[in-house]
Amino acid sequence: MKRVILILAIFFSLPSLAQVDTETHRFWRPGAQLTFDDFQGVASDSAYMKKLSDMHLYHQVATGFWSALDIPKSKRGWKKGLQEKYYFCAAMEKSNSFFIIRDSTELKYAQLIWDICEVSTRISRRNLAQFISQINEGISKKNNGAISIQYMTCLNDGKQFGKEVTHAFFDEVVTTHDEQAYQKFRRQIDELLDELSEYATSEAEIIRLTSNQPDEGYILAPSLMGDFKQRGEIRY
Repeated sequence: MKRVILILAIFFSLPSLAQVDTETHRFWRPGAQLTFDDFQGVASDSAYMKKLSDMHLYHQVATGFWSALDIPKSKRGWKKGLQEKYYFCAAMEKSNSFFIIRDSTELKYAQLIWDICEVSTRISRRNLAQFISQINEGISKKNNGAISIQYMTCLNDGKQFGKEVTHAFFDEVVTTHDEQAYQKFRRQIDELLDELSEYATSEAEIIRLTSNQPDEGYILAPSLMGDFKQRGEIRY
């Protein structure tokens, strides 16, 4: 009987990994692996397909770095010391992802590109967490407002990493199909995923970003302070 209960407990806990995904998107979390079925786009534009093929690109994976900053809804909330809340996640859009050549090599390339996006979110979380820790060091009451000041800078730190590494991966691996170069990137990204494990995307972040519903007493920040490194908004 105990064995049956244990099996049932495991069975009913498994859907929690899938519940955060939607009909249109997959979201990165530990253990998530892309499958061929996730690529639901149709490669219908022959000119675009030829352009990709000429560059030796045989798949398209539409990943996105999703983010949001929520702030206290009222002046009273600010005065009470409510802290801002930030959310990041690595998404994969199914309908805009497809294969020209459907094989395991292209799938593992897509997985690594998605993993790079997750590392990017972790870099943003780490940099924000370190900033908050530094600014609150030695004081009993945490400063609110600090996250809003640094949010865009740290967001861009992660996005810049993701954009640069993804471009390098395309140039060195995806267009050349160099297995040794792939293994080099795979090791580096695995090391970063392990090194930054405490900053992994949480299910709560994914739920917030997919529901578009801030916690009670909060609203989505209507505007964001600029990047202190003056990079503008990095598109990644």
